[in-house]
Amino acid sequence: MPNILAYAVLLMWPLVMIGLFKKLTPDRALIWSFLGAFMLLPTGAYIDLPVIPSLDKFSIPSLVGLLLCMTMVKQRIRLLPSSAVASILMILFVFSPFATLISNREPIIFGEVFIPGMSIRDAVSTSIGNAITLIPFILAFNLLSTHPARINFLSAYLIGALVYSIPMLLEVRLSPQLSNWIYGFYGFGEERFSQQMRFGGFRPVVFMGHGLLTAFFALIALLSTAVLWRVSSSKTRTLYAIAIVYLLVILLLCKTVGVMVLAALFLPVILFASRTMQSWAILACTIFVLSYPILRSADYVPTDTMVSLAALVHEDRAQSLQFRFDNETVLLDHAADRAVFGWGSWGRNLIYDAFTGRAITITDGEWIIVIGIMGWAGYIAVFGLLTLPLFRLWWHRRQLASDEQTVIYGTSLLLAVNLLELLPNSSITTMTWLLTGLLLASSLQTNHAENEAPATESSNEARNNRPKYTRRAPEQRPYNRHTLKQVERVRPETDRLRR
Repeated sequence: MPNILAYAVLLMWPLVMIGLFKKLTPDRALIWSFLGAFMLLPTGAYIDLPVIPSLDKFSIPSLVGLLLCMTMVKQRIRLLPSSAVASILMILFVFSPFATLISNREPIIFGEVFIPGMSIRDAVSTSIGNAITLIPFILAFNLLSTHPARINFLSAYLIGALVYSIPMLLEVRLSPQLSNWIYGFYGFGEERFSQQMRFGGFRPVVFMGHGLLTAFFALIALLSTAVLWRVSSSKTRTLYAIAIVYLLVILLLCKTVGVMVLAALFLPVILFASRTMQSWAILACTIFVLSYPILRSADYVPTDTMVSLAALVHEDRAQSLQFRFDNETVLLDHAADRAVFGWGSWGRNLIYDAFTGRAITITDGEWIIVIGIMGWAGYIAVFGLLTLPLFRLWWHRRQLASDEQTVIYGTSLLLAVNLLELLPNSSITTMTWLLTGLLLASSLQTNHAENEAPATESSNEARNNRPKYTRRAPEQRPYNRHTLKQVERVRPETDRLRR
């Protein structure tokens, strides 16, 4: 059980955020408010209130951040972006629980377990929770729309990982005990302590709740540093290279096979691949993630091959992967009974033993969780929002400024990696939504630039400053096949007058 310090830190974080917004620029204050909470606040400690979702390390920065941005930032905060598709997906995500309510009013009974039907209170609470989930996304497409903001996002991950590596190394040596020592409890639960043991040692957890999340944090920090290395000058490139090697060592000490595979695939792409290759890699990952549930349902995913490859690393990893695939198969069949809007809350998306009432399935991947609870409508809303910026950036890739392409493609690859991680795990956090909003703002900027490019000057000042006569080279004249004959008729007379 969390101690008093855990709750005190939660309640004090709004004061920390106020200090950040007073001292830093709005974009840096926003980034550090969410990243700092993710790194430092206890996982599993929360303040339970009626109707609204619990206040924890994710909801508190979101609510306080929205309030501070509306009161302390001069820029007007828009709740919906200028993209109609994004706005529709946001509205669908927030209000779909009311549609889920309609088909889940009846209770479910498994043995001694009684799961009540959904009530209007549940729908309201879930809808509010979904709206809070989108706050980092909303604030990001408002405040993180510039090139310096994207650099600040990458730099924050680098600085945060360098600082966080100290307690991570401590837990690699002593086992994940910091949350227990400081906040009085294990954020991952004592029953999951064995999950933090890998390859004869321990995975660091610190305050992130699970070794998987800590390892993925180290991966994003490593890839962010790689992007900074690629855009750095000759004076700082050596320092970034040293940081890459150091963070790579930290990542290896996290002892997480899936994260290591992602690092092996994407670190060379960020460091050495051309922009064209990066853009197509982003598109391929996006299409694969968005279509994965369909491919999985149709049995087009080579699960047996993937399990065999995992067995080459360790037999336990193969068994764990096979267990995930078996659960996905069962849960997909169960989700098909409420395909459109899902089974709703209270664990109705799980399958229970008919006699004991114990859950016999475990949900790991974020996609199967969303489909089970919110149905395909929820999946389209959530993963549609997460993939929309990547599709838009690829479609408008020719309009990207050349000096910003490397950073935009690099941050897009970070999101693509996060999306791939959501297939086997549920590693979506406020930082995922912050990154998604940042990239949506980048894609909207390219669209605005494209629309404004052919616009003509209409102000009196621009009209007065325009030269009266502009002489074009012959190859630049806007002739077409209908005017060429007229030009040929008047050309002899024009040449005579010139002489």
